[in-house]
Amino acid sequence: MSDYTTISLRKEFVADVEEYIEDEPFGSVKEFVKHVVVQEMESDEGVSEAEAKQIAQKLRDLGYME
Repeated sequence: MSDYTTISLRKEFVADVEEYIEDEPFGSVKEFVKHVVVQEMESDEGVSEAEAKQIAQKLRDLGYME
């Protein structure tokens, strides 16, 4: 049996993702997010610490993160 955890996302963000994946082969936001995360983890191109901080700040500015 696998253990799971919950990740909270703003409803507006989830709505944006649902709209984005409307014509894509993903059955849910969960499947899409998992796909993106796994793809990023397997990528040889990493995100620098500075880039990660910039992305996080942009997400906070947009209200997707606190």
